[in-house]
Amino acid sequence: MNSRRKKVRKKKHFKEYGRDYIKLLLFLCFFLYISRKPLLYSWILNSYDTEITYAYVIDEKNYERRGHLADKFTYSYEFIYNGTTYTENSYIRGLTVGNRIRIEFNKKFPFINRIIK
Repeated sequence: MNSRRKKVRKKKHFKEYGRDYIKLLLFLCFFLYISRKPLLYSWILNSYDTEITYAYVIDEKNYERRGHLADKFTYSYEFIYNGTTYTENSYIRGLTVGNRIRIEFNKKFPFINRIIK
């Protein structure tokens, strides 16, 4: 009898607060997606095996917010690992096309990479 009451309470509780739990879960997923680079990618690069190589700045402009009006942009860089080309935004102003920069990337997931300063 007691376990039946608990089941009924759980059903009522989820029926009453289920949407709130779903909203909270969606918010957490959205937050993790937005902060994946500073939180998740940096943790992976600090914790697992990485390799250091050189990448070259390419002529691919990444405009900042309202950058089309103020002509503020950064260039992308690319590197090749195991025959696959990976491209990433440098987020550094002042680089010119053809510059060579050092990067660090994860061996298993090369799309997770960062510039070594």
